Amino acid sequence: MGPRYRLLYAAALDLPEDVLFSHGADAPSLISSDIELMELANRAEASDVGAGTLDLLDVAIERLCCDYPTVAADDLCVRGRAHLDHVLSLLDSRTTLAQHRELLVDAGWLTVLLACVYFDAGDKAAAEIARHTARRLGEQAGHGEIIAWSWEIAAWFALVERRFPDVVACSEAGLRHAGHTNAAVQLTLQAGRGYARMGDGRGADALEIGRGVLNRLPRPDHPENHFVFDHDKYEFYASTIFTMAGQDDAAEEHAREVITQCRPSADVVRWPMRLAMVSLDLGIVAARRGQLDTAVEHARTALSPTRRSGDLLPRTAELAGILRDRFPHESLVGELEEQIRQELVGAGRAPELL
Repeated sequence: MGPRYRLLYAAALDLPEDVLFSHGADAPSLISSDIELMELANRAEASDVGAGTLDLLDVAIERLCCDYPTVAADDLCVRGRAHLDHVLSLLDSRTTLAQHRELLVDAGWLTVLLACVYFDAGDKAAAEIARHTARRLGEQAGHGEIIAWSWEIAAWFALVERRFPDVVACSEAGLRHAGHTNAAVQLTLQAGRGYARMGDGRGADALEIGRGVLNRLPRPDHPENHFVFDHDKYEFYASTIFTMAGQDDAAEEHAREVITQCRPSADVVRWPMRLAMVSLDLGIVAARRGQLDTAVEHARTALSPTRRSGDLLPRTAELAGILRDRFPHESLVGELEEQIRQELVGAGRAPELL
């Protein structure tokens, strides 16, 4: 080996040239071992993924999550699957270990989003597959918050399907992974919904605990992101929990605060799905108070947006049931029930919910 290359190897390995290229018995093994280590380091850093690719992917996923409250579920499904296909193609290419984990995390966020969107679109089977996939990706990536969100989605499904003990059980399972994150707040309040549905006073306790966790989190830069919990969203959960607990005055107070948040002006709606759901809270409160016209008006307001949460129609059917029990002979109730029945059939849901 020429002097030039000896000098370069000595500098690279930080060893004196006479030691590195001595003719002792250990010299060949020393050189070959260190060169193998250098090759290993080089391969570990080798990647076909450009430096800016993952940054652009993060921006795209953030945009998708921010579009969730307003963009049609079918459109989000198409975009979400396209980004997931892109992530899968990148995982098949040569990446560093750090890039591989980051891609697993990206796939995890996309699948928790798709679980929500599929459920909104009425495809429960696809939603459940996406939810399970998200949990496995979170486990592989060691990402506790993604695991936690997969459990939160399971709790949401259970709430819509009226499996109230499962709401609490899934929420508690998620909290074991959530740490001090946005998911921890939502899991706490989702458990509160389950408790409220069962007539358990721990629903109110959950509001206090959730508020404490929320206050320790930084103010979000993008509160419209579906997986970010902000103080406005807390008001929304408070409205629903108090409605489910039968505390009508408190429910109405929080619901009206949410309406103010959702309608900053007459021609602007920031959170159409939240607005629809608190309209149902107000409708249920009005029904309990015997205010038929007001209750029906709130129900129809809830049904007006095209962007709908997966639990909108079941809760609207619940309101219609309260009205039917209270006003069994009113034609207005029958008209509302027929409207809901048509909506259920159009969405591929069971009309037996009525």
